[in-house]
Amino acid sequence: MKYLAALFLISLLAACGKGDPGFIRLKDYESDVGEAAVRHLISKLPDPAPEVPKEYTLMYARDLRPASQEFMDRFQDLKLPFIHGDALTIEDVTLVPKNPKTGLTPYVLQLALMHNEPDGSCKVEVGWAYKKTFERWSYVMTKGGDGKWSVTKAEKMPEPEPEE
Repeated sequence: MKYLAALFLISLLAACGKGDPGFIRLKDYESDVGEAAVRHLISKLPDPAPEVPKEYTLMYARDLRPASQEFMDRFQDLKLPFIHGDALTIEDVTLVPKNPKTGLTPYVLQLALMHNEPDGSCKVEVGWAYKKTFERWSYVMTKGGDGKWSVTKAEKMPEPEPEE
């Protein structure tokens, strides 16, 4: 009986150690591949309100964790106004985020999920929201010979079903 218990514990520990080989830790979303995905997302953003100045905020994970200031600083060359997610408030009536200093609703850019694939590519789920308008995309990112990541496949993801 002791032998079976020991065998069971060893197999349990071995199973715990394997995990998903493509798993990317949340802290690693703020990487070169994450940056390339966000840059691509920004380049494809529609402008639902052209007359209104825009601000941007970066979030990661499905539960919308604010990106670090260091990661947002990677986008300074775009000359876009970024606001840290912790500085946002939620409007009482519309329930959309806003910058309390400017009163503007930012584009919320999200790195929702990242996964390394066996072929060396990275699958990235991204999304954006501006007020009540949003889209979700699935990107396949590949690293070129120059060492830079780029989107080689982009698919719009379906909108989630409304909750009843």
